[in-house]
Amino acid sequence: MPPKWSLGYHQCRWSYASDARVCEIARTFREKNIPCDVIWMDIDYMDGFRCFTFDKASPPSLLEQFPDPKCLVDSLHQNGFKAIWMLDPGIKFEKGYFVYDSGSEKDIWIQTADGKPFVGEVWPGPCVFPDFTQSKARSWWANLVRDFTANGVDGIWNDMNEPAIFKVRFTVTKTMPENNIHRGDDELGGCQIHSHYHNVYGMLMARSTYGGMKLADQNRRPFVLTRAGFVGSQRYAATWTGDNVSTWEHLDMSISMVLQLVIDRKIIRLWILCLINLFHTPVSLFVSTVWLLIHI
Repeated sequence: MPPKWSLGYHQCRWSYASDARVCEIARTFREKNIPCDVIWMDIDYMDGFRCFTFDKASPPSLLEQFPDPKCLVDSLHQNGFKAIWMLDPGIKFEKGYFVYDSGSEKDIWIQTADGKPFVGEVWPGPCVFPDFTQSKARSWWANLVRDFTANGVDGIWNDMNEPAIFKVRFTVTKTMPENNIHRGDDELGGCQIHSHYHNVYGMLMARSTYGGMKLADQNRRPFVLTRAGFVGSQRYAATWTGDNVSTWEHLDMSISMVLQLVIDRKIIRLWILCLINLFHTPVSLFVSTVWLLIHI
């Protein structure tokens, strides 16, 4: 079961660029007496979109954007809010970045057909990707999540975990090549190409994130949201129907999507209408609205 606080109203959009803006949003909700229980932080809180980091000084202003995340979360908690933070699977391909260095040391990246770490471009630029089909990769990720929650993290949002890739050559799927290599655990199917494991990648990431939150606090119910899932992923995470815009067409499409999610018996689903309103459409009635459907 999800934590009780997750059943309330969530304020989520792309994106808040500083802790000052987050505090302003929280303060405005309380001043206007609008019920709200959760505020979400998209990738702009990160240092150059590097997972498990915080933006301490952003060019060109070099102002501190999230200088003290623990202090921010403490302030939100004092005002009755929980805080959810995004983590993507793409890890910036950069020596000296502690997440990349530790993953390389443990040799846990998905490989190309010729046995080299696959590098694909997403938000941070060139990235490598954890091979969550390996128990050592799941343990590595879980320990990073455990340490990350020390900043006061209440929940984690796993995005881009199909996994999505920008500028993919020779394919329209916007994911990694099907002949990439996963060195999976024997009980999962062993060493296989990506097409074999693609549909479970997001679930295995969510499972690892959930495990990390349990390592941090065995007595707390984790809240994890995942964009990609599979049958059984409801044990670890809620699922949402993906990014969309505030149009009547997308509102209509969401109904069948949520009903199909019910069929696979996901316990809790989130449909976030206009999580990312890329086109600034005039139908703003539903912007940043979260609809929550409970199926028992």
